[in-house]
Amino acid sequence: MTLQAVAASGADGLASGGFLTAFALILGASTVHIGIMTAIPFIVQPVQLLAVIAVERMRVRKPIAVAAYFAAYATWVPIALIPFAIETPNPGAVTLLLLFIGVRGLANAFVTTSWSGWIRDLVPEGVMGSFFATRLRAATVAAAVTGLAAAFFIDWWKGAVPEAEVIRGYSYAILLGSIALGMGAVGFMARMPEPRMLLPEGGRPPMVQTLAAPLRDGNFRRLINFLFAWSFVTQLAVPFFAVYMLTVLELSLSLVVGLAVLSQLTNVLFIRVWGVFDDRYGGKVILSICSSLYLLVILGWTFTTMPTQHALTLPLLVLLHALLGIAGAGISISSTTIRMKMAPQAQATSFLTGASLAANLGAGIGPLLGGAFVEFFSSRHFEIGIEWVDPARTVTFPAVFLTGYDFLFAVAFLLGLVTLGLLGRVQEEGEVDRRQVMGELASQTRENLRVLNAVPGLGLVAKLPVGGQRFLPPIPGLDVAAGVTAYQLSSSVGAAVTAAAQGGAAARQVQASVDRLVTRALQETEGATRLTTALAFGGARGAVEAARGAGEGAGQLIHDSVTGVLRAVGEAATDPVEALRGSVYGAIQGAGEAGASLTDAATEAIRAARDAAPDLGLSDEQAVTAAARAAMDAAGSLTSEARAQVNQAALSALMREDRPPPPSLP
Repeated sequence: MTLQAVAASGADGLASGGFLTAFALILGASTVHIGIMTAIPFIVQPVQLLAVIAVERMRVRKPIAVAAYFAAYATWVPIALIPFAIETPNPGAVTLLLLFIGVRGLANAFVTTSWSGWIRDLVPEGVMGSFFATRLRAATVAAAVTGLAAAFFIDWWKGAVPEAEVIRGYSYAILLGSIALGMGAVGFMARMPEPRMLLPEGGRPPMVQTLAAPLRDGNFRRLINFLFAWSFVTQLAVPFFAVYMLTVLELSLSLVVGLAVLSQLTNVLFIRVWGVFDDRYGGKVILSICSSLYLLVILGWTFTTMPTQHALTLPLLVLLHALLGIAGAGISISSTTIRMKMAPQAQATSFLTGASLAANLGAGIGPLLGGAFVEFFSSRHFEIGIEWVDPARTVTFPAVFLTGYDFLFAVAFLLGLVTLGLLGRVQEEGEVDRRQVMGELASQTRENLRVLNAVPGLGLVAKLPVGGQRFLPPIPGLDVAAGVTAYQLSSSVGAAVTAAAQGGAAARQVQASVDRLVTRALQETEGATRLTTALAFGGARGAVEAARGAGEGAGQLIHDSVTGVLRAVGEAATDPVEALRGSVYGAIQGAGEAGASLTDAATEAIRAARDAAPDLGLSDEQAVTAAARAAMDAAGSLTSEARAQVNQAALSALMREDRPPPPSLP
């Protein structure tokens, strides 16, 4: 499934998004045509009802999905050949493009219907967030690489051929993507197994009842309403970002695609974060947080011109694209998992089709109105100015200037605020308040900043006001933007340790790296107990997270990592017991976040404490007792099952000391 996503996204990087928009503009498309082109794949989605009937009658999904998937990618071939058949720009060429886009949309309707129920049965519910995060991360990287390569190719092609031949460069890129990568995606899909479809309790219901089931479920109906409204709002504005940059800001295709790649890179960075949070806190709260950030990005586009380009236009575009990737990552994961978790397994096809149909209907209406909206307001504007008058001159500053696309972005933002209210009415089992997730982001940021505080050159970063979001203006998404930015900055040390381990370093090389890092930091601390404890915590936590994927060698890697931290803090620590507690606590926390075995983590961390006891000036008994207490304390914030694993490992370690556990230990 992951390989299928990589191949498909790679193909889409060569044949969709801003690349396809530029291709359509050269064919002769207007803003209205761009809106129609964006809307067609969504407008034809009611065909999913026929696909539901086909799936329910045949009781199989794989043959339908694979056949339709092949047809969808085969459609790119005649699209690529349009410039070879018709002279461009030409209204007939635009008509052909729209026709083939419609055929592709029909094929994708069958793919979506059969695919959704198929993967709902294939992916275990408890790991949906993390699995789809991993899959989406790989797919996003593939799309970024191929999209950027295509843009550079087109810019080179423009300088190598006459102007009339430029459009053929787009054709070659589309052909390569659809044949080499698109058909590869079809092949990978064909190799995936399909679980047997379950029948609802009481047998197969009538087809009308099956199709109406999602609407009879009140809670799922509220989710459907939100998906329709959210798709409408986002597609009202987002499809015109590329057109706006190419036509109004007159940026090169390479720069436009490069900014899109920036979004994809930040998307990759945060996919894992949102995936873990989705599994832990549920899809609704993540969807709420990321949706508010997405709306802030849409509003930000109104300030890229005032009324023309200004010195901050490009920096603002960079920031907006980075935040767009962060928000898009969470929305992609949470909107997928929440509908799958809320869909009954035996009725997954009809429920997921209902959700998809609503989202696609909204996404189809949005760009149609958006294109007409831009055309209407292109000759109108709204302006609020600040005027300075003195005897010599009068100077006017345009504080607010809206015209054309600016109106579109502002209206989309306001409608989006209403849409967030619809999401609030949806009920998800086990849902939490968004403040809890934002608090977790802030908590992890603080822990990371404690480590950065002692690293030379990063003292300023360590003093960032993590809790300062409460002083920000009450603009939706602004607190999220501040929170995720601080989190990403603060996690750089952990990422560096992880990169070292994943780069093939042996266990002792990891230990040496951690030793050097913490020792260097301690040279600046003058042995402060609190900071030593924080450094021990951060170093062990980052090192254990780096043990992800080490397989059978993970236990030894955890042991050597904790040993390296303890030896590094041994000489500088004014309270060796606190340093030991910090390192063991960090090891347990890191193992829990990395999905490693908590039993192994606790066992190896306590063993490392015993081995490092001489360096800390402690007896074996003192080291093991302190380590066991720290492991149990760290387990207090974990699930009951995880807590039991850690407690059992700690008690076993104490028993091996040939004495009963202290009375204070459970």
